[in-house]
Parts: sequence; structure tokens; C-alpha cells
Amino acid sequence: MHWIDPDHLPETRGIVRTLVLNPHGLLDGLLLDDDTEIHVAPHLSGQLLSRIRPGEQVTVRGLRHRGMPLIVALAVTPARGRTVVDEGPGHEKLPKHLEGKRERWGYSGVVERLLHGPKGDIHGALLDDGVILRFPPHAAQGVKLREGQAVDVDGAWFESRHGTVIDVDHLATAGRPLVAVR
Repeated sequence: MHWIDPDHLPETRGIVRTLVLNPHGLLDGLLLDDDTEIHVAPHLSGQLLSRIRPGEQVTVRGLRHRGMPLIVALAVTPARGRTVVDEGPGHEKLPKHLEGKRERWGYSGVVERLLHGPKGDIHGALLDDGVILRFPPHAAQGVKLREGQAVDVDGAWFESRHGTVIDVDHLATAGRPLVAVR
């Protein structure tokens, strides 16, 4: 998105409630305390993970989704440090090594909120205990996933100092047989 001048886009400020990670442990979103969801390109992780912490203010310039409180960020200004502008993939350095452990786990929890991709499709969920589930968009439709729903999952668990994410390959509402989603 390097051709868009972020200085001419609307500005949103808020307090970071949760860092949203993708299945590889890279940052690909933020949840603000006012329930606004911010989509961040994962190639910005190297610059943002060291500067953004829950409880701190962030300023975002980006494009707002028409039907939900979702902003696709083109520029992020953390409370500490300079503005990070999305110049497109290949312009940023990814973290060389993401510290954390990876294991396969079955897990159960209650969906606190659904997580979206940049076009508004559901591709994850934040559980009420802070664990993040990531899955393909069609998986939520097949299970009719919604907030407040208890779910059972099986998948690859990644835990780091930035959060815990499960790359879900089997999903079901609690008490139902698990269904493959890949």
C-alpha cells in the first residue's frame, strides 16, 4: 500500500487491549479498548512487536471497513517510537527468530470476540482467557461461530511473551465432534 499517503487518512487513537498474532507468532492485529479491531500487515512485526504493549496508546491511520469497527492500518504510531508506515511486503525485516514454544494441543474455551481479515472475513477468535484461535474463513461459517459460544479445537499451539495462538485444524462447538477445517 505504498502508493497511499497515510497522512491524508483518518486517524484513530486508542489504548491497546490485546496484541493479535497470526499462527507464526507475527503481529497481524490489535484490539483497542473501545473494541476497534486494527489489522496490521504481518511484515511490520519486526518494528511493532518491540514497541507496542497492551495498556499503551497507539495512533493508527488507515482504511475503515464499511460494516464493522475494523481498520486496515497503513501507519501505526506507538506510544514509544516513530511512526511505522506500511510500504508493502519486502520493505521490512521480519524478526529473525520468534522465541516461543510450539506444540500440538486440544483446547476448549469461550469465544470473547471474533477476529477478522482485512476484508472483514472471520479468520480467528479471541477466547475469554486471552488465547487466540486462527483458522481459514470458511471454518467459522461451517460451525456458525459466534461470540459467547464455547468451542473445542485441536491444532498447533504457539506461545510467546507476546501471546498464545492456536493454528486450528479441527473445530467444533463444545460437546460436538471436531470437524477438520483445512
